[in-house]
Amino acid sequence: MLQKVLALQHSTHTFISQALDVIDQDALKDRGRRWERVNLNDLGDNVWLKQFRCDEKRVSWCLFSCLSSRFTRSEVHELLAVLDLPKRIKCPVSRVSEDRVTALCMLLRRLAHPSRLVDIEMQFGWERTRFSRITNITATTVWRRWQHLLHFDSNHLTHEKLAEFARINRDFGCPLDLVVGFIDGTLQEVARPVANQRIIYNGWKRMHCLKYHAVVTPDGIIIHLYGPVEGRRHDQTVFKESGLQELLKKHFWCPDGKTKLYLYGDSGYSLGDHILCPYKGVALSRQEKAWNYSMSRAREAVEWIFKEVTSRFQSLNFAGSQKVLLTPCGLHYLVAALFCNAHTILHRPQIPQYFHCDPPTLSEYFNGGPRSNDSSE
Repeated sequence: MLQKVLALQHSTHTFISQALDVIDQDALKDRGRRWERVNLNDLGDNVWLKQFRCDEKRVSWCLFSCLSSRFTRSEVHELLAVLDLPKRIKCPVSRVSEDRVTALCMLLRRLAHPSRLVDIEMQFGWERTRFSRITNITATTVWRRWQHLLHFDSNHLTHEKLAEFARINRDFGCPLDLVVGFIDGTLQEVARPVANQRIIYNGWKRMHCLKYHAVVTPDGIIIHLYGPVEGRRHDQTVFKESGLQELLKKHFWCPDGKTKLYLYGDSGYSLGDHILCPYKGVALSRQEKAWNYSMSRAREAVEWIFKEVTSRFQSLNFAGSQKVLLTPCGLHYLVAALFCNAHTILHRPQIPQYFHCDPPTLSEYFNGGPRSNDSSE
């Protein structure tokens, strides 16, 4: 090995990189194996759901399966049946391609847990540049096809469906039977940019971040998600820029067409045509305090949905890898929200159980496309 290393070129960077390659190749030869691509069909559901650790005699990498985000193999095939992905995902620049099963697993693995590309290459045998390109193309394909679901899906959210959500909230304990869902904003920390870092710096939280605001209904589905915008923006400002007010004026009505339906937000929002907020001030009456308390118990759901997205897709929580203008961190968050809705449909987690409200099926949720007058393009 020493002769091989001394025979290398003597520029510092080249010398170190080639020396490490020689050491890795000899180590692999000594172990009698190479980094071969993992066959996903050979992995059982217990591996797809949990961690898989290599044999102790081998390299002790902690291998999170591509479905650490809590999808089983059969559920991945259910997702593929409704996502309408092409049979092969192709990169137009490098012309590399993967079948849609592997491409979706690559994307889910990248979102599931923060890892270096070189680590994933050793774990799965997916070459690092190929893995990066395929995941970006797959995320872009999913978002372009289904972005209308996070704008406002008027095909599914009919007046009757919105009125049903309002009745469920009333049965839960809301004082009114006119509150459809809950709205709030969240901050996602990102790495500090090299230039113009003040644009995304939030002085209140003292961190660099991007802001999103979302609307969640009692079935645990995100029906509207807007972002990313600069982290220093106020919730009310983001609400005005999102265009949600126009959607509320158009769609948030009871089936009779005369009675308004509402969203409920925290004290960061102002009272509006279709927006309700808590009573503000110090000297509140007993009735006003009771209103705030009963509505706050229901409004917790929108806080939980942000937790669901980041807990299922933990790479979003690692600020060091969320580099604005270098990585598609905004695209990853939006696609993760779509997958979080799919997970809610398949597993019925905290929010649907809290309100006793069943989400739609996958075929009902991923159905059709945006109407021409509701498209977010």
